[in-house]
Amino acid sequence: MYFLKRFLLIVLLQVVIFSFIFTLFIFNFNQRREVNKTQSKALATVIAEQATKYFEISKNNFSSKEFFSYLDKQIGVDKLTNAFNLNPPELLTIYFRSDIEKGYVNAGTDDNLKKDDNSSLNKSTKYFFNNKYVAIKPFFLKNSDSPFGVVRIETSNIPILVDVLSSNGIFYLFLFLILNNQAFLFYLWIRKKKDVVLDKGYLKESSLGSIKIMHKLLGDVIEDHNSQDSSESKAPKNNILNIDKKK
Repeated sequence: MYFLKRFLLIVLLQVVIFSFIFTLFIFNFNQRREVNKTQSKALATVIAEQATKYFEISKNNFSSKEFFSYLDKQIGVDKLTNAFNLNPPELLTIYFRSDIEKGYVNAGTDDNLKKDDNSSLNKSTKYFFNNKYVAIKPFFLKNSDSPFGVVRIETSNIPILVDVLSSNGIFYLFLFLILNNQAFLFYLWIRKKKDVVLDKGYLKESSLGSIKIMHKLLGDVIEDHNSQDSSESKAPKNNILNIDKKK
């Protein structure tokens, strides 16, 4: 029973330490994910601005392929993603309003061509969390109140998860070892502070035995001292000089 209690205490301590480290990991992951969202929105805004410039010149050219060829020549899609410190998007495309309204494509937008957060196209649950983020940005032509189309960017959160683990894995390991070491030192400190309890087990027997031995030794010393005093008092007095007899 004693060892079972100790084992359960150790398991509970490890669970607490792992929970703390996991909470720290989730915090770091959410921070990186928020940065990814912000950067994806910024990239979508830049591409929407370029789409506005391109389709104002080529209004009758409804080709996303030719637009991205133009974008590669002007800036470069890879340069853009690297500039915004993004992992390569899983999807980077544009959809035209006419195709969306006719139902030719599903852009994951509402009636105003804004992102529809309730659309299943904008979610992908894996490993118990949504591992996909979608940034949608409408682009307009001059003198038009309605969007001409939308830019859609899909990025995965899985590379962020792997990157956080690879970047902070050694830190998490050292933190685990340090917390275990501190818990052990705290245990030793508490153990030294405890008073010795003489009413339990072998401590009681050992203490009583020590007291008995000390009592016996003290008695022997007193007895030896008394016997020495009595022998000195009974010794012959031949060596004492009587002055009266000499006179």
